[in-house]
Amino acid sequence: MTIRLYGDCLAATFAFLLFVTTSHAAELQESLTIESPALGREMRYSLLLPDPVHTSQRHGPIPVLYLLHGLGGNERDWEKLGRITETASRLIEDGAIPPMAIVMPDGENSWYVNSAKHGRYQDALMDDLIPSIEKLHDIGGDRSRRAIAGLSMGGYGALRLAFRNPSHFAMTAALSAAIFPDLESTEDVSRQQIRFFKGAFGEPFDIVAFNQENFFSDIQSLKAASDRPSIWITVGDDDGFRLYEGNLALYLALKQTGVPVEFRVTDGNHTWKLWRSEIENILRFYGRILTAGAE
Repeated sequence: MTIRLYGDCLAATFAFLLFVTTSHAAELQESLTIESPALGREMRYSLLLPDPVHTSQRHGPIPVLYLLHGLGGNERDWEKLGRITETASRLIEDGAIPPMAIVMPDGENSWYVNSAKHGRYQDALMDDLIPSIEKLHDIGGDRSRRAIAGLSMGGYGALRLAFRNPSHFAMTAALSAAIFPDLESTEDVSRQQIRFFKGAFGEPFDIVAFNQENFFSDIQSLKAASDRPSIWITVGDDDGFRLYEGNLALYLALKQTGVPVEFRVTDGNHTWKLWRSEIENILRFYGRILTAGAE
């Protein structure tokens, strides 16, 4: 009898410790779907929602961050490879950031633009995904509670969508974004990068189409906007695709135009090790914006 009781107590203690170590301040729901008229089919997304215990005193919708994946990825990358639940939960639990939702849509290899090859992904995000899930999950609702960020291809997408829709987002951030100034010839971009574009800017690659979709020309209108997002750009100093060149060019263009921007060159390559670290800084940055807006 004594041995059995000891064993039962030990098992209960182990179960409690397992619960404590695996519980999170936010709950992940993976591969949900919405109907997207822009795409003519369903669009997948994953959703991280803060535990209600952290939002019980909140008035109004929960703030939201739209977090975009890179080339070859999907809506599960930021959890599977980026450990976003672990990071966001820890920061919420510690009070380092306000409770927030994180939406991770599946952008396939679209570069988050409208194209003949991949479909109308810009419209799918802005016109279908954002309005539908904000109403469904009671998140976001206006620019003061909405931000967008992404890595690599997703960094390009996040900056482009925010620059062209400045009244929609309080913050935009890019991690190792695939950024290139407007092109004068195909010699300005490598054949490898053209392959990475996956036909999003025409097949064969169309310089005119790329420049029309690019966002360097949006900087002047961004400066003039009455509401514009706070901007955070970070890139590794050893980026294997030399993306620090385009990121630096964008930083200089923003500074010369007078648009405020936070710019970081960090130790690392084009890898998840860097992005897992840098996403924490971006969450904290967005958290400070939310806190300032609530004061």
